[in-house]
Amino acid sequence: MVALAVLFVSGARAEAAAGDSPRAVVEALHAGLVAAAASSESLQARYLELRPLIAATHDLPYIAELTIRRQWRELEPADRERFVAAFERLSVTTYASRFDAVGETSFKILEVADAGNGRVQVGAAIARDSSADIALDYTLEDRGQGWRIVNIFADGVSDLALKRAEYQRILATGTIATLTDELDQQSAAMESPGHPTNR
Repeated sequence: MVALAVLFVSGARAEAAAGDSPRAVVEALHAGLVAAAASSESLQARYLELRPLIAATHDLPYIAELTIRRQWRELEPADRERFVAAFERLSVTTYASRFDAVGETSFKILEVADAGNGRVQVGAAIARDSSADIALDYTLEDRGQGWRIVNIFADGVSDLALKRAEYQRILATGTIATLTDELDQQSAAMESPGHPTNR
């Protein structure tokens, strides 16, 4: 019953985020991360709780496309589908792995600004007790489905740029199947019992 209640709350939060303002979308993401960390001890449980929320607050298929834009148009539909599925799995698994100990005071919104080209930047931070806060800048865009996160800068470093560089390096000597397998392997590594967040 508890698990069903958690999934219901997560789903309701995700549905609400879909039609909200850029600030509200980021706030919904933060609230969902805190709720998952508080209610779910295992990575798999956090994954299941966060999956609908991440899908509602991020435009994951579009982000996946942007990471390999040079090759995207050349891919067969089946290859695109497999790559996006692997990308989505890794994205949610990464959230479930990294945000396992956040609390109600961990996140704060700093500002909301026009980023140009129809995009909005939401500045936020993760508070840390023993060191400086981590700056998080969320770039959101409304591509017809409500505001969604399309990129995140952590301390000024673009997550999209990092992924694009990594994926292009793999594709330089491999295929889309090679890249898709690599993403699945990264997810599996985080899901393994030996991973720090699963001990």
